Amino acid sequence: MLFKKLAVVFMSCFFAAAALAANSDLERALSALHAASQAAIKVSELADKSAKSDLVKAYARTVSSGNAELDAKLMLIAQKQGIKVLPLDPQTEAGKSLIDRLQAEAVMLGSLKGDAFDKAYMTLVTNTQQSVLQLANARIASATDPEVKAFFTDLKTIIENRLTTAQDILAKVYGDDI
Repeated sequence: MLFKKLAVVFMSCFFAAAALAANSDLERALSALHAASQAAIKVSELADKSAKSDLVKAYARTVSSGNAELDAKLMLIAQKQGIKVLPLDPQTEAGKSLIDRLQAEAVMLGSLKGDAFDKAYMTLVTNTQQSVLQLANARIASATDPEVKAFFTDLKTIIENRLTTAQDILAKVYGDDI
C-alpha cells in the first residue's frame, strides 16, 4: 500500500514537470528537464549504498551516466539556440511544487535501504520514464528546429528502452510481493 501511495506521489511529481515543460516555451522545457535530470542523477547515486539488488544498482548506474550525457546534450542544444537553462523558479507555483517534490523524493529514498529502496526507486524511475516520454512526445510535436526535434526524438528512444528495462526490473524486485 505504501508503495502504491509513493507511486502516485512520484507520478504526480513528474507529470507536473512534464506539464510545466509542455505548457511553456523551450527555455522552460529545457530548464524543467535539466532539473529533473539532475535530481535523477542524485537519487540514482544512492543505489550503490542503499540498493539490495544488483539489477537495481546496475540500472541506477545506467541512469546516472546516461542522464549526465543527455544533460550535456541538452545544455549544448540550449547554447546553440541561445537559451539559458535556468533554475526552477520557487516563486511560481509550478516551480516551487517541483522543487519541493524532487527534494522530498531524495529525502525519502535516502531514508530507505535494501528491498524497500529497490522497490521505491524502481517505482519512481518507472513512473519518471513515462512522464519524460510524454514530455518528449509533446516537444517532438511542437519543435520547429530540426536539431531540437532530433534531441527530443533521441531522448524518446533512450527513454523507451529505459522504461522497458525498468519495468522488467520492477517486476523482478516485486516478484509476487506487494
